[in-house]
Amino acid sequence: MKVYCCTWNVGSESPDKDDHMTLDSWLSVTGDKENAADIYAVCLQEVSLSPISWISDEWTEAITNAVCQNGLIRLCRIRQFGIVLLVFVKPFMLPSISQIGDDTIATGIGGILGNKGAAVFRFRLYGKSICITGCHLSAHTENLQKRNEEFHSICENAKFADPDCQSLLDHDYVFWLGDLNYRLCEGVSYEMTVMALEANRLDELRKYDQLLQEQQKRTAFVGFSEGHVTFKPTYKYDKGTSQFDTGRVPSWCDRVLWRTADSNPSAIDIATYTSYPEYSLSDHKPVAAHLEVELKIDAQGARRGVEFANSRDWICYQEALISYSLESYIKPSSWDWIGVYKDGWKHLSDYVTYIWAPSKSSTSGFSVSLDSDYFPEEPGLYQLVYHSSRYKQVLGVSQYFKISKEEFI
Repeated sequence: MKVYCCTWNVGSESPDKDDHMTLDSWLSVTGDKENAADIYAVCLQEVSLSPISWISDEWTEAITNAVCQNGLIRLCRIRQFGIVLLVFVKPFMLPSISQIGDDTIATGIGGILGNKGAAVFRFRLYGKSICITGCHLSAHTENLQKRNEEFHSICENAKFADPDCQSLLDHDYVFWLGDLNYRLCEGVSYEMTVMALEANRLDELRKYDQLLQEQQKRTAFVGFSEGHVTFKPTYKYDKGTSQFDTGRVPSWCDRVLWRTADSNPSAIDIATYTSYPEYSLSDHKPVAAHLEVELKIDAQGARRGVEFANSRDWICYQEALISYSLESYIKPSSWDWIGVYKDGWKHLSDYVTYIWAPSKSSTSGFSVSLDSDYFPEEPGLYQLVYHSSRYKQVLGVSQYFKISKEEFI
């Protein structure tokens, strides 16, 4: 399984501020749906706090539009104050995703303000538990102990309904990304740092990295791994440039880490880990890691609680029959529904129309007719998605089928 993790502190800026900026490089947008990552995790920090942005924001829309070009759909958007966590998956994986949960933890002033903290999303996939944490920890070099405390607070306070994974660190796989804000140790000067960078002595400079030191002392992020850092510090820059702010010691604030329940480092390999210095909108540089996880993703063998019959092509404004079968362990509910999605759909709320699914079958199985009054208006390729109220997940995704306009002769 390929997982692509991205983080960027956007400094309250809008993606529209730079008309020439494209997110394709940072988000690895190629349009190659077959070879794209199976899961995308994107964490933003310091997203605008305007009232409307709590419902939707420009960054979510821009990132969703970009990532969906790789054939994924957005599974969640979780917001904790200025933190936004987005998770995307390939549509065929949806029926294999279960026990979805999320939580938000505030660790700001007094441990209650949301200006610092985390947004957490978890689920099960092919029997494995996965937890994705996006965070923004306390700033400034001298607040090292505060950052450690925030890490432990997030781990202790993130709670889920899964009896086997009630806490964050119980999961088989944990991906942790964000502005961790760990700096270079006190006493390391701006001049010393820049000289080491100019001489390309990154490994020497990394010895002073607070996060690495805290891991070695086993005071925070114990058992977490990180790719080898070969890129320059990601903070702090003069906005609009790739020049360091001379008032701050450059540091690797923005990180991607991971952890496995059995502490098996070979369970996850890292293909790439880099920053993107060409992005100058913020005083941080974005970071991304491409990870390969020891978990087989099989589009043909994906679990489906609901199997749609091969749909004949539909004719616009003519009643259409939807037929499907349920696995024996599935108990349908009268609140289950089937969404009709047009090719290019981007998230589960992006349906064109829907119909309530019957809770009882006939002798020939389950079927329901979509009345012409609720028919999609535009011809094109469509997909059916079965949503279960009882299990709170998607149980089935159909193959694409065509809706055409009736031709009169």
